[in-house]
Amino acid sequence: MDCMDVIRTRRSIRQYRPDAIPDDILSQILEAGRLAPSTMHWQPWYFGVVRDPELKQELTLAAGNQEWIVTAPIVMAMCVPLVRDLKTLPEDDPWIACNNLRFGSDLVDHLNAFSDRRAMMKYADTADIFIAGQQMVLAAESFGISSCWIGYLNIDRASRLLKLPDDIACLYLLPMGYPAVDPDPIERKSIDEVVFYDTWS
Repeated sequence: MDCMDVIRTRRSIRQYRPDAIPDDILSQILEAGRLAPSTMHWQPWYFGVVRDPELKQELTLAAGNQEWIVTAPIVMAMCVPLVRDLKTLPEDDPWIACNNLRFGSDLVDHLNAFSDRRAMMKYADTADIFIAGQQMVLAAESFGISSCWIGYLNIDRASRLLKLPDDIACLYLLPMGYPAVDPDPIERKSIDEVVFYDTWS
């Protein structure tokens, strides 16, 4: 499949065949994540490959007991380092300047006043892992492997189950496998509904 075919055919699938994902294909999926762009080329991610059935079951419970997750031969644990705290950065740091520009200094000051710094860092570090994960999703789809993002997750419980260090957190799960169902067609907004040129009017 070419790139646009992959994008058009991708669906979020929640039921998988038990067939294992071959190691050579898994390596290419992981490579797609590794090559993703990131803020200031920081590359703030770790990808956990979970195959153990008991661990998958425990992660399922951490994800609100979504039992279908265990049908995936692999559950990717999408993890980030919790080391970039806005509160500890100098005023001239580019990340501070970027956030002040995008969201306003009042919001940045409010976030910096929040007492739970670990929770604050988990909240702030979501964009880059999404980019890496989506590249992995599309790479998987090119091999006929489906996936589904899991954001409903007890992050601390999942991180403990994965035995992550204190400065790393699992923010999302990404089950992957060969689909056991044919997804129904879905309707999307037309291009005219989502695109404007130059200015809104």
